[in-house]
Amino acid sequence: MITNRQFILSVPSWVIPGTYAENLRFLENKKDIDGVELLFFMYDDEIKKQLDSEWDEIVSFSGRFVFTAHLPERLLPVHNELIKKLAPIVRHFIVHPDINNISAQVKLLSDFSETFQIPFLTENTNPGYLDKLLPFLDKNNGMCMDTGHLLLDGKDPANYFSEYGNRIKEIHLHGMNREKAVIDGRLADHRSLRGNEPWLAELFLLLKNYSGVINLEMFSWDEIAASIPCINGNSFF
Repeated sequence: MITNRQFILSVPSWVIPGTYAENLRFLENKKDIDGVELLFFMYDDEIKKQLDSEWDEIVSFSGRFVFTAHLPERLLPVHNELIKKLAPIVRHFIVHPDINNISAQVKLLSDFSETFQIPFLTENTNPGYLDKLLPFLDKNNGMCMDTGHLLLDGKDPANYFSEYGNRIKEIHLHGMNREKAVIDGRLADHRSLRGNEPWLAELFLLLKNYSGVINLEMFSWDEIAASIPCINGNSFF
């Protein structure tokens, strides 16, 4: 691992087709990777069965990786079971803002935070969603900054970090390529970093003393491997 950087370099728990354990085994010898974000965009019986069957092996990797967890798209009281299971091994949880019932989500986040004594970071997703939720959250509540979502919304990640940097504990770092999206039919974001993006250079200037998590949120090891040199070769780290 690179030791002169202060942040934790993380990747999703799905970088190759396979289960949580299969991905962790694949990542174990990737020396640049410090952490893994366990993905639970949904939590149904199939995911629960997989998690239970691999739980002991997942826990065995907690000495190798700093774990975080991405909770389901819409956080619900029933996810208490999942949070209770994960809380002993994760640094924090990532939550998408739900503006359908802001008061209910604020109460749920407050209850979960108090019960499990662990941070729940709200992420900027759809344009304006987090903006509507933030006024109702305590200013001590952390945030997750997603660069791809900002770029798609026409916002500058460096400006966003300047505004909220004291609250940002995790960054989902990925690029955008609208031209490729037209060709391959994939999302325009969650793309490899090329290293010559002006927004990226401006953001790196602000991350010199950043000690949170930087998650290369791409769902392909090839794309992540292509992006790592942009970070390792940056003089600010």
